[in-house]
Amino acid sequence: MLFEGIVIHRIPYKERDLIVKLLLRNGLVGSFYIYGGQGGGKHHKPSSFELGHMMKILTKEQKMKLDASDIMISSEHQKLWAPVGIRHEIKSYYLMCLYFELVQKLSLHFQPGVSELENQDHEGVFSVVSNAVFYLEDSLSKQQFVPHQQFTLFMVKLLFHLGIMPDTDHCSYCQTELLENQNVVFLSSHGQFACEQCSPGPNEKGFLLRIKMGYQTKFQNYTEFLGTNFPECDKLLQYFCHQYHLRPVELKSYSLLFK
Repeated sequence: MLFEGIVIHRIPYKERDLIVKLLLRNGLVGSFYIYGGQGGGKHHKPSSFELGHMMKILTKEQKMKLDASDIMISSEHQKLWAPVGIRHEIKSYYLMCLYFELVQKLSLHFQPGVSELENQDHEGVFSVVSNAVFYLEDSLSKQQFVPHQQFTLFMVKLLFHLGIMPDTDHCSYCQTELLENQNVVFLSSHGQFACEQCSPGPNEKGFLLRIKMGYQTKFQNYTEFLGTNFPECDKLLQYFCHQYHLRPVELKSYSLLFK
């Protein structure tokens, strides 16, 4: 079978082999065993399987399964695209790693003989992640990298595609139009917005408007997505973790990026 996807995880195995996870174009995560994937050897061949690389893998028919039944063995592979600047800017690298940690928490695994490669029910996740990585690299090449801007746009797009975005139109208590209220409060424990009459608190209408703006802003127009900040990034991440029964401390890249 022929697969295309982004390398989101890699584990060195034996002297030169790799076990890698790819986020496939259909939104599922596939696991592959790559003979010689670490590179090296007498010709000092570099590895093609670095985080963020877009790869094409042709698997061979397996007569015997490996210890982990979902792992497929690569017979041929080809690098389709690779970021250049991300690995040389530490914050951008941590951010990309955080993208990949999050997607591993929510994506289903491709199971050989069971999953259908043509099923596109989850392709929105791949679209979000691939665009986020591509335009993260683009922001570095243009010297316009702003971590909280990139991450906020990514989270808004991801939550929207997952169908778990908070209601940004109506108060979670009285159902009045939020945009008609001067002050709006975000209830982090519930992941919902409320008007000031139902739940007094600090005004977070700007946060509400930025979420709405994120719906409408294409990844390539990231420079037009203004006003973001790290506290709002944290709120979106906390909300995601609440929905998936996670704790932010479980995300290794989170503390490195936001410390």
